[in-house]
Amino acid sequence: MSRSGFGIIGAPVLFIGVLQSMEMTLSPALPLIQRDLAASPGALAWIFTGSLISSAISTPIVGRLADMYDKRRLLLALMAISTAGVLLAALAPNVTVLIVGMAVEGVWLGMLPLTVGLFRDTLEPERAATGNGLVIGVAALASALGLILAGPISAALGYRWLFLLAVAGAAVAGLWAWYAVPATPRAAAGRVDWAGGLLLGGGLALLMLGLTAASSWGWTALTTLALFAAAVLTLGLWAVIELRIPDPLVDLRLLAGRTPAGVTAMGVLFGFASFGLVVALPMMLAMPVETGYGLGADTLWIGIYMFPMGVAGTVVAPLVGPMTRLLGRRTVLVLGSVLVCAGTAMLALWHSSPWQIVAGVTVMGLGGSIGLTAGLNVVATDVPADRAAGVSGVVFVAKSVGGTFGAQLGAMVLAAGAVGGVPTERGFVDTYLLSAALGLLAVGAAFVIPAAVRDAQDRGEASALATKPAVHPSESL
Repeated sequence: MSRSGFGIIGAPVLFIGVLQSMEMTLSPALPLIQRDLAASPGALAWIFTGSLISSAISTPIVGRLADMYDKRRLLLALMAISTAGVLLAALAPNVTVLIVGMAVEGVWLGMLPLTVGLFRDTLEPERAATGNGLVIGVAALASALGLILAGPISAALGYRWLFLLAVAGAAVAGLWAWYAVPATPRAAAGRVDWAGGLLLGGGLALLMLGLTAASSWGWTALTTLALFAAAVLTLGLWAVIELRIPDPLVDLRLLAGRTPAGVTAMGVLFGFASFGLVVALPMMLAMPVETGYGLGADTLWIGIYMFPMGVAGTVVAPLVGPMTRLLGRRTVLVLGSVLVCAGTAMLALWHSSPWQIVAGVTVMGLGGSIGLTAGLNVVATDVPADRAAGVSGVVFVAKSVGGTFGAQLGAMVLAAGAVGGVPTERGFVDTYLLSAALGLLAVGAAFVIPAAVRDAQDRGEASALATKPAVHPSESL
């Protein structure tokens, strides 16, 4: 890889890894934050909710901006804004300022669709596919690494250093990007649909708020139902407007094509299926050994058990491009979905010893990384250049929404099977099996995506009708 190619991929990947790792360190550090800032449990929840809502709002908007303007300037601006949010959180004198800082920090998720467009514009197809793989793999590795580092760093230096170290890492990534990432030409004419962005952002915010608040308010509470109803109405109005204007924020007709629809569905299902690991597995690992199914693990050991998932995802992601050329892209998409299903099924059947846990999370990590990387690659190949980043943004938002919904459902499954407030082994098994079933549905979504790009029809009905340049055959994987 050339020096410039190394920097184009390395700088944003480093930034994504730093921010993802920092977010994962916060959960184990919540008791320290609560004690230092005298925060209530409800306020602590908003540390994550605020970041989640801002990322859901910003990601599709950044994706569209990346389709239209110089991606280098947008990359540097996003790095600066997110880093400023982390610094504000590090210096926060109270929990309100910390919540605001994390909300500002949450816009970093827009980096994910931005990098898809950046790699496509500046790298050869094979290197772009490798870059997409590294984004997914490093994000998974950083998540697991954050869980391991949280305890030692906060114990030795204090929780504020979780933020300050992230600021330092983000600054290094920003300087690297300033030096290595070239300017890109404007890919699309037109204007930014700010009204559409406001409606989409508002609808997603209402939906995410309803999902995250349902655990405390209840799914049938009047407030929860009102939030969901408002989200449906707002998103419905947004869809009507987007279909009527000539230059929408998200081209819904294009999104209905086989590739965008299939990859978006896979994103939702992968996010949904991951709740088996995000919610249930750490809880089961922490259960006392006397229960017969817990391992009595503390926060550090939970991170160690989860770490192989990140390692597996990081190792396999850059190999997705060669695998696609060897096996075909549909085969690779199906393989990723099958492994997601298999990993969670393994945890349902075998979870009594450390090696069984490691085997299950490793298979899950392989599947998630293969499936998401292959999905991003087919989006970059099939979707017109002036919409690739925007569609990728929709995929990441879909995965985030699916994960949030899945986490709440997972908590409900565990609570329903609890005895005396303690989850039973049956509850954990049911949670893993439900995750496996969702992974199986992702296999079906993979079959929606065309096996190869043969003509405009494979790009979806809307793409065939649009007067946009076709992707050259040499750009296919």
